[in-house]
Amino acid sequence: MRIACLIVSLSLLCLVAAGAGAGQQVQKVADEARYPCRAVHTFDFWVGTFDAMPWNEPDSPSRGQLHNTSEYEGCVIVERWTGVQGSGMSMSFYDVNRHVWRMVWNGDDNQSNDFEGTYRDGAMRFEGWVLDKDGKRVLASNVLQNVSPDVIHHIYSTSADDGKTWVVRSDGRFVRRKP
Repeated sequence: MRIACLIVSLSLLCLVAAGAGAGQQVQKVADEARYPCRAVHTFDFWVGTFDAMPWNEPDSPSRGQLHNTSEYEGCVIVERWTGVQGSGMSMSFYDVNRHVWRMVWNGDDNQSNDFEGTYRDGAMRFEGWVLDKDGKRVLASNVLQNVSPDVIHHIYSTSADDGKTWVVRSDGRFVRRKP
């Protein structure tokens, strides 16, 4: 009888242990689906401190600085910009409802942008909108191309005719500062 109880107890213990492992695996899969940014680091290149200058003038003096931090295990990136023509900040986060990265920017002139995008073809490609000086909503594109571990090519463009033509508003080079 004692042997039979011991066998049953050990069997139950094995089932509980197997169930706990399965439960942990289910939780891991659920977390990966909800927080893919923890495992997929496609936007990590945007984190760091950078000097900014025009793309076609790589040897020019810095015209501004970016300080971008990773928050919440890489699921949020906070950008702080200080430049010769103003300052501002953005928050980028992975939106699990839309399955895209979102970026919301606001400058010291209270100009804001609202973007969503994905990483493809070697760049984070955001699309969204902004209000022009007359208060009209126009399309906006914000591309952050990961050229090398220390250089990002930034192209910001707008379109007032629903994407038929685009005007490049900023063509910048961000160079990572060495620690």
